[in-house]
Amino acid sequence: MKKNPKQLVAIAALIAIVVLIIAFVISAFTAGPGEAGNRFMALLFCIVAIPILAWVILFCIGRMQNKHTMAEFLPEKEQDEKKDN
Repeated sequence: MKKNPKQLVAIAALIAIVVLIIAFVISAFTAGPGEAGNRFMALLFCIVAIPILAWVILFCIGRMQNKHTMAEFLPEKEQDEKKDN
């Protein structure tokens, strides 16, 4: 079964988020009181940054292939402009 680049990006992002959440939970139980703050903030930042990075990658893939993707801001507007011309 051949996967396209968009599916690979989505699968990689999901795997990364799951790994980071597992690391977050493990860190909650194993970290000492002084070292937990920085580690938690770094893991939270990564958990938020991964979907944003995946969105940017999907947007760039769509633009390079001249296709509409789920990452478009206003895909209906662009389709209406093409119909008018």
